[in-house]
Amino acid sequence: MVTIIDRTLTTLDTDRIDAQDLNHFCTLLFTCGVTKVELPYVLTFRLKPLFITEDAGKRIDTDTCFLKQNDDHSQMPSWKLEPNELVEKAILPSQMKNLRNKKIRIVGWEDLITRDYLTIFQELLNNSAHTLDLCPSNKMHCATAIALEWILAGGTSVSCAFANYHDFPRLEEVLMGLKLRDPSSYKGDLSVLSQLKVLYEKITSFPISKTKAIIGEDIFKVESGIHVDGVIKNPTTYEPFNPKTVGSQREIVLGKHSGQQSVLYKLREQNLSETAAKSILKQIKEGCTQLGRNISDLELQSLVREVKNDYEPKIYC
Repeated sequence: MVTIIDRTLTTLDTDRIDAQDLNHFCTLLFTCGVTKVELPYVLTFRLKPLFITEDAGKRIDTDTCFLKQNDDHSQMPSWKLEPNELVEKAILPSQMKNLRNKKIRIVGWEDLITRDYLTIFQELLNNSAHTLDLCPSNKMHCATAIALEWILAGGTSVSCAFANYHDFPRLEEVLMGLKLRDPSSYKGDLSVLSQLKVLYEKITSFPISKTKAIIGEDIFKVESGIHVDGVIKNPTTYEPFNPKTVGSQREIVLGKHSGQQSVLYKLREQNLSETAAKSILKQIKEGCTQLGRNISDLELQSLVREVKNDYEPKIYC
């Protein structure tokens, strides 16, 4: 079983996080498939007492600790704390010796994807360390790929963080990679990622990019005519997973790249003629070119009324 550690809370301004948001954030992390939440020890005093088991009241001497879910299968959810005993090492592949019985978190390795990483992983796994957690740097935007390759090679622990603003593998991308690899064994519920995104933006005041993989607001918006035609006929043509999987939904938007099928799809309940659809599409393209953006549904309905008036039969007395 793979251990997924989320480090998001170790990177944030803890003074900005109130108790309610903290508890909700941790709950959502566990729901989507995180095994442990790493957080500053001072934050644990804002966690709801009913979630923390009695043995967790012992003083922890590490700056950060791990929050875990209890495995007692009781109806009342509960959490427990444990010290973070991982020793971070930015070691080179040539230094991977004498790790036996140690608890290690390997950091750095931002260029590992350009090396013979499978051989390096095998050497690591043969070192008989007690715990080997991998948290590669994302300076070259390869951390998620490295983390997933580590798991595929037999690694059992990776550390990640949610969204854009950390030098760690992206949590949501790693979780989705695991789900796509083996849907039947993945137990997390990724539909809560949309809630997690909203809460993260509230806590940090940092907006998540609209084109961010997995959780971006615009990643399921389709404008291009050929894309719309393809995704209507077979969604897997352009969607590696169903938008509902991450609590989102597909949206057909109209702009200067749209085609007639897009208009007919958006207005499928209005029984438009082909001539009317062509007229609406022409005005959409002209309007969007001038505005420099897509048109809203309200603007679309206004166009439809204008075109319908133009095509209504005229009665002359």
